[in-house]
Amino acid sequence: MALYTTDFQKLWRDGRFFAQIPVHSILHDKAPSDGTLVGEVIAVANQLVGGAYKLGNVSPSFKPSKDLEVFEVLTQASIPIQILPTLSEQSTYFWDRAARPLASQLATARYPIRSQASHLVFWWARIGGLMGVTSIEARVGCQGTSATTDGSNIEYSWSIPRTTDPLADSNRKIRFSIDPYHPEQGHRIPGGGVLDYLLSDEGSLGLIQNEPGNKEWKRIIEQFLFPDVTSEESLDGTTYGVAFDMTPSGAIGLKMYYVPPLPPPAGVESKTRVTVYRRAANLEPMMNLAYDLHPLLKAPFRALIDYTNNEGKSGGMAFSIIAFDIARPEKNRVKLYMKIDRTKLSDIISDMTLGGRITGPQIEDAMANLTKFFKRLFPYVNDEDPELKVLPLKPEPNGIIDPRKTLHMLYYYEFVIGEPLPYAKVYFFMDRLGTNDYETARATELFLRDAGKPGEEGWMVNGLAHAYSHRPLEARTGIHTAVGFATKPRGWEVINYYTPEFFATDRVDAKPATNGHR
Repeated sequence: MALYTTDFQKLWRDGRFFAQIPVHSILHDKAPSDGTLVGEVIAVANQLVGGAYKLGNVSPSFKPSKDLEVFEVLTQASIPIQILPTLSEQSTYFWDRAARPLASQLATARYPIRSQASHLVFWWARIGGLMGVTSIEARVGCQGTSATTDGSNIEYSWSIPRTTDPLADSNRKIRFSIDPYHPEQGHRIPGGGVLDYLLSDEGSLGLIQNEPGNKEWKRIIEQFLFPDVTSEESLDGTTYGVAFDMTPSGAIGLKMYYVPPLPPPAGVESKTRVTVYRRAANLEPMMNLAYDLHPLLKAPFRALIDYTNNEGKSGGMAFSIIAFDIARPEKNRVKLYMKIDRTKLSDIISDMTLGGRITGPQIEDAMANLTKFFKRLFPYVNDEDPELKVLPLKPEPNGIIDPRKTLHMLYYYEFVIGEPLPYAKVYFFMDRLGTNDYETARATELFLRDAGKPGEEGWMVNGLAHAYSHRPLEARTGIHTAVGFATKPRGWEVINYYTPEFFATDRVDAKPATNGHR
């Protein structure tokens, strides 16, 4: 397994990919404006960018598109003078394909205008460069990602409250995760080094607060998984995900994900130590990690390991991903993602409850609603034919090998200090299990309506079609990567996951980039 070393200091200083903005402190004061939408956006841009760049102006006659107002005020090409400057062709390529959907989702979630503006300025300054090269072919090492079928290395998600009207202010949580790639060299770059930059005063733009102790679990988990690897090195076959919670206040929360490599072939010894490989069925080494993170995590870890060693064994339950928040240990949580090769509803309920170990009225209500959701998503499933079916992708985008080409389920188990048992979430990969993106969105909307969520008919389908307008939702699956159903301390929730498909060949704007780098 090859190691790729990244010169992060050189990368962060490259103005073609990362805006060169001086050190910021956490933003407290509200910059003055004239109170108009354009004035609010300009005020935020000036506050975040400062004097680092000469910002443009917006014509008084400018009329932006509905639910894309902030995006178009910032950098719409049709405006003679843009507020934010163009950093490079690479920056523009990903801004058009990946930041536009974010802008639409922030708008339909009814985030405050200033928050929409700050999140988009942050994306322009800090995220575009982490999208990597502008073609799959120019990537080095593993070209695909574990989250999408077309190779896009960003995935957006909506965390949807069950009782909030879709037209209410801040009616859902908008998040996204990235699998960072080098914008010139084309290889993956380690998320630990990316995280260190984003938590710095310069990298955060004042929007991410770096509290004492919030990287303690990062240090422990990295040393546990990869004892020989530094934060400047990426191990080939490993995915380093960084996730962003875009809050209505404008503040940004961070999470980290590590997908270890697969074990080397039999008889081949790796030169780089990996404590637990992907698809490992033996989780006993995780008990040492649990103790190092916090002794009170040993009990819930043991509950999962016991289930894996017993009821989960028949389905081949195996480790896939480890994740955690960037927070002080007492406020943190660690998540273990497990893959299993069985798809019956009864098995899913068993996996969600650890074979009945997790019980109580709240869990019973959650499993009853999971059953209803399952039947909305997969109406063809019945007692005589209870298995899910993988539907073929049409067309196969760019001929990329789909990392999820086999039918399986993915769960995460969330461990919180002081909780004796974990909370669980199941993921349904709708880009392989669904009929098309429209049907998945429609089924989710109908289930939420059944559960009592208010809202006009079509609110979810229309919001999705507006954000991902590069092709019709009815054409095929692919945009709607997954839906998740999670148990939480206060009940259950539904989370939907999406990709902008910026490498898909059937985009209405599909065309080759001028070169593979920028």
